[in-house]
Amino acid sequence: MKLTTTLLGLAMASAAAFAPHASAQSTDLIITGKILPGACNVALSNGGVADFGDIRSNSLETDTSTVLGPVDLTMTVTCDSAVRFAMQGVDNTGDTSFVANRYGLGRTDNDEKIGSATIGLKGVSVDSASGFATTSYNQGETWSESVTPNPSPIPRDGMIGFATTQGVTTGPDAVKDMQGTLEVKAYIAPTDGLTITGEVPLKGNATINVMYL
Repeated sequence: MKLTTTLLGLAMASAAAFAPHASAQSTDLIITGKILPGACNVALSNGGVADFGDIRSNSLETDTSTVLGPVDLTMTVTCDSAVRFAMQGVDNTGDTSFVANRYGLGRTDNDEKIGSATIGLKGVSVDSASGFATTSYNQGETWSESVTPNPSPIPRDGMIGFATTQGVTTGPDAVKDMQGTLEVKAYIAPTDGLTITGEVPLKGNATINVMYL
């Protein structure tokens, strides 16, 4: 659509240029794009559900957050061919996280934030070799030094990828297969700020996007 709109604009400018007593004008059109190699498929074990089970309210802290978990899921990324990619998290719960930059767990019936969650990757292998985490917070212009993920958070405001060499800042390497453990931790907000008169379900929901570089 952008190309069509631009070309239409150029045609109109060209017609005006040949009107009587008009001076000739010209402009350049630059066409850009990117042909990517193979597509990638992402899969999580247990249907992508991190289940923390039943949590007794009397086991929760009243004046500080209570840490639950971790719950581990296996994550695999399988590509048709070697591809440079990174991952970014999207919080589908809106503004429900009790702590900034974490993922939300929803709200109680009284509109109180239930808590927050962290999502990270550890034990990563890429094409049967060790994977070292590297992150970018400027759309891939620069990358952090690659380190062993222990775990490394999947950011909401950046991207995380994996290199096959430790200590480099060149960003993720092109890989065909990646496997790792997705670690999920939940943090329940202090109960003195929550209304718990019945069951309060955790309503965390996040999407992990694979971004081709």
